Amino acid sequence: MKICNCFRAFILAAVFGISLLYISCSNRLGYSVMLWSLPEAGLGDGDLVQVYIKSNISQVYVIGTPGSQQKIEVPFWQITNPTTKAKALKAYEPYKEYQSVYASVVTDGLPVRYEPVNTSRQVYRLRKGENLKILQKGVGTAPVSGSKSLPGDWLWVMTSDGTTGWCFSYNLKLFDENMPQQAEEVEIVHDETLETALDSVWYPEEYLTIINNNQVDIPRFEKNYYFNPGKETGTIEIRMPDMFKTWDYEGAEKLENGNYRFKGTSLTMSIRKNDVIVLQYSDSKGRQKSETFVLLTASIEEIISGEEARRSALLSRFLMAGSVFSSSNYGDLLLLEDGTFSWSSYQRLVPTVIPSQSGERGKIVFDTFVNASIASVYDGVVTFVFEKNKKPVRFLYKLETDGIRFEETADATIKDNVVTARGTNALVLFFGNE
Repeated sequence: MKICNCFRAFILAAVFGISLLYISCSNRLGYSVMLWSLPEAGLGDGDLVQVYIKSNISQVYVIGTPGSQQKIEVPFWQITNPTTKAKALKAYEPYKEYQSVYASVVTDGLPVRYEPVNTSRQVYRLRKGENLKILQKGVGTAPVSGSKSLPGDWLWVMTSDGTTGWCFSYNLKLFDENMPQQAEEVEIVHDETLETALDSVWYPEEYLTIINNNQVDIPRFEKNYYFNPGKETGTIEIRMPDMFKTWDYEGAEKLENGNYRFKGTSLTMSIRKNDVIVLQYSDSKGRQKSETFVLLTASIEEIISGEEARRSALLSRFLMAGSVFSSSNYGDLLLLEDGTFSWSSYQRLVPTVIPSQSGERGKIVFDTFVNASIASVYDGVVTFVFEKNKKPVRFLYKLETDGIRFEETADATIKDNVVTARGTNALVLFFGNE
């Protein structure tokens, strides 16, 4: 046992001695160039250093510091691969243009990509205010906002954990770490057009088209899609069919291209007219999105109220034509002032037009519209919602002096609650008033 212990001590001493000898020997592994500066050790990126030890376990190199006997550990990614002095300097040549150049990230979620194209897979997501090293400029396809390419360059970058990839410079602020950094001046924007935009709540462009066409879909308006700049709260809100998102921001700044950026976010705003804006932003996958919003002359509540009044007027017109209608083939139809109906003896319409087991009673609804070409033939669309199964049965209708003419729409083309094409061989029904 004593001999064994002595032998173990001898081996440990030998290993320790060899390690000291290994470290003391210069140029054991070769030379490398710093890729990320170490100010605390007096090392900047681009500095040539000697490399003594490589530890695959700790994933570090032991390097010397110029002008001293001090040796420090650095992670593998922080220096070029050890080689001869000449080869190390040559390996650094592609990075010399951006020596000592770093960048600060302007917006949260900015992606670092595998290739210099906006559809390439992400290898890293950056945080606002995060610094990264610029290594070199590359050639790639610029991201597009709307129909225009964003200004900037694809840069080969390195993050603070050694991840490398391509990042577009539009949302990066480059700086030279050897140059004194001036405090950024905050521009206070007094812009009447901007102030008007920030004071308003904006709505999807399709809302205005729907209103102008007198085709207000009440359920769609009740969902209340909008963009609220949140001037008083400092929180932007966007509600759209596929998303609801908020951003905190610290004011708006005017860009060189005349657009505005909401500070602290990925959003930029282009004011096209006093009543039209376009928002550009990055979604959760880093894709550039563009949405057009408009101002409305009435509130959503007023628009819905106006549409409800229009539908009530249509019901009144129906009742003026009569309340009791009859067809020898398709039954008897009774219309009531409260907007309900009773329809009996309609068996010949089951199930091709009216679903089976629908019952006789239900509600009359005017929730569907017609395009201009169909409006020249029919007055509109009436929907019968049967009480038992709640399934809507829609008919094109024409009020005649002696009754109502219906055309079923089972095979008609209906898009966004608008009948755009009549069905082929559609069944036409006539109900005379009594």
